[in-house]
Amino acid sequence: MADAPKLIVPPCRHLYDPFRPITEPLIRLMAGGSLAYHGYQIMFGNIEGAARFFESIGYERGLMWATVVGVLELVCGILLAVGLFTRVAAGPILVFLVVAIVTYHWDFGYNWESRGIEYPLFWALVAFHFLVRGGGPWSVDWLIGREI
Repeated sequence: MADAPKLIVPPCRHLYDPFRPITEPLIRLMAGGSLAYHGYQIMFGNIEGAARFFESIGYERGLMWATVVGVLELVCGILLAVGLFTRVAAGPILVFLVVAIVTYHWDFGYNWESRGIEYPLFWALVAFHFLVRGGGPWSVDWLIGREI
C-alpha cells in the first residue's frame, strides 16, 4: 500500500500481506453470523422469553417486538454474513442497535458487563462500516456485480 506508513520492521510485511484480503470478509461473516444466531434463538428457541423481556423494559406487545427483532437479526444477519444486499441488511441492523443503545443500554453506562453500551456500540460501528463500504470483494454482491 503506497499511502500506508512504513513498517518499523519491514520483513513483517510478509506476515501481514497474505491476510489483508480476508480480514474484512471475516468480520462481515462473524458479525452477520452472530446476529443470525441470536435471531434464530429468538425465533426458534424462546420467543416467549424475548417477548417477556421486551415487556419488562416497557415495550407494549412484546411478542410483536420479539418477532420483529428475531426476524431482523436472522434475515439481515444471514444477508450480512454472505454479503448479499449488504447495505440493505446493514441499515436495519444499525437502526436496531442504535435503538437498543438509546432505549435500554444507555442507562447502564459504558461497560458491557453491567449491560452498558459498549457491546452494541461496537457492533453498530461494524454495521455502519458495511452500510458505507458494502460487502467488499468477497461478497455475493461483488460476485453478481451489483450492490445498492
